[in-house]
Amino acid sequence: MSGCEMSGCELSGCEMSGCEMSWLRIVPEPFDWSFGGEIRDVKYINAFQEFLVKYLKEYKTNEEIIQRFTIFSRNFDLVERYNLEDAGKVTYELNEFSDLSDEEWKKFLMTPRPGKPRKTSKALSKSLETLPDTVDWRNVNETNHVTGIKYQGPCGSCWAFATAAAIESAVSINGGGLENLSSQQLLDCTPISDKCSGGEPIEALSFAQTHGITSARNYPYYFWTTKCQETVPTVARISGWIEADGEEEMARIVGSKGPMIVCANFATNKNRFYRGGIADDPDCGTEPTHALVVVGYGPDYWILKNTYSKVWGERGYMRVRRGVNWCGINTEKPLLPVL
Repeated sequence: MSGCEMSGCELSGCEMSGCEMSWLRIVPEPFDWSFGGEIRDVKYINAFQEFLVKYLKEYKTNEEIIQRFTIFSRNFDLVERYNLEDAGKVTYELNEFSDLSDEEWKKFLMTPRPGKPRKTSKALSKSLETLPDTVDWRNVNETNHVTGIKYQGPCGSCWAFATAAAIESAVSINGGGLENLSSQQLLDCTPISDKCSGGEPIEALSFAQTHGITSARNYPYYFWTTKCQETVPTVARISGWIEADGEEEMARIVGSKGPMIVCANFATNKNRFYRGGIADDPDCGTEPTHALVVVGYGPDYWILKNTYSKVWGERGYMRVRRGVNWCGINTEKPLLPVL
């Protein structure tokens, strides 16, 4: 498979859209949907069949179908309960991850890494200017400075995607145009990382400072680690980065400079099945497991860009409660790349 191409559906620029496929490609034939006479609620069966078609799920054996159906049914009940608990505030829905157990879901996230000494960052001069109540870098004076939503797939490469996305926006804000940069290059070539098991955005920024970064067209994404390509042309290079010390400073930097990389604890089912609204889960913990990009804010929320495709969340984005260190969003200092 070539980078960001899939047969049977469109995956243009790693932006996944829904597709349809033959039932014969999804489940082995024949399959007894009555489960041998065991009583199963038809709502689970109907929802599971729709899920298989929407997300192109393919299982090799009847035993695996039963296993995934059982997990799916439990997650179906979870989503129903969450929607009742948070009615009027946040909504949840079944999605691509609905047939995964909790342990399997966590494999899509970064493995928590022990704390390390921080690399040197640039100092930010204090500004007394009043910031606007709302900022959204997808539309600043009718100009978009944020590239499209990407799809990381079953690889814990969020740290590489978040770093590339923040640099993309920095280039655009500084007049260089909006272009997709290579998260695959950062995944393959950042020396201090666990690749698909996770990495540190600050190490990816250090690579982009020393070596620069090429475009996604030159070095496409493959959903897994490949050999580092050292002869690709450089299309952007940063001179360093700025760190935010707390959410107030993060708002000041995002409001005046541009999108920032953040890490948060995403290993909760409420985050997994998020559909819309302002997320506020006080029980999610603060150990960083997922990297995202803050592309703006409102009076009481942050706007986060994720890498689970446009069919997740608010067309690939998420709003979370501001000022409460939501899921440890300030456990690691937010980072702004500087050209």
